[in-house]
Amino acid sequence: MSEIERRLSFIKAYFENARERIALAEYAKERGFPHNAIRLAQEAIELCVKAILRLYNVEYPKVHDVGPLLRRYSSLFPEWFRQKIPDIARISRDLSHNRGPAMYGNEEAEIPPNELYDERDAEDVINEVKEALAYCLKLFEEKVRELKSM
Repeated sequence: MSEIERRLSFIKAYFENARERIALAEYAKERGFPHNAIRLAQEAIELCVKAILRLYNVEYPKVHDVGPLLRRYSSLFPEWFRQKIPDIARISRDLSHNRGPAMYGNEEAEIPPNELYDERDAEDVINEVKEALAYCLKLFEEKVRELKSM
């Protein structure tokens, strides 16, 4: 396996893990655990964005919200994807802010996570992350074709 194939395989695993987290988020929502769906959706968007950054050789810090790096390095991406960056970065930001509360609730007010989120919240987030994943996968596939034609 070449270096490029190994790298692409590694990045593809990020997307596979993102898909799995989305499936688990849907399952959590169906079972009445919307807060778990929120947390899993956050993990999915984080994997998607980090995969894209890695695909374009952008080193990212070990933080949960790397959406700002998409904005900073937007010139690396094709125009159609640049148009999606504000939405993807917003989803990443919003979900990273909800990462802790979705897991622990509001600890200061002693409100458990299941009282902070409802099924509609989970449904909306899952749909947004699915759409972001689709755009990221499209970019990944384009880049793979480009690399293979070199």
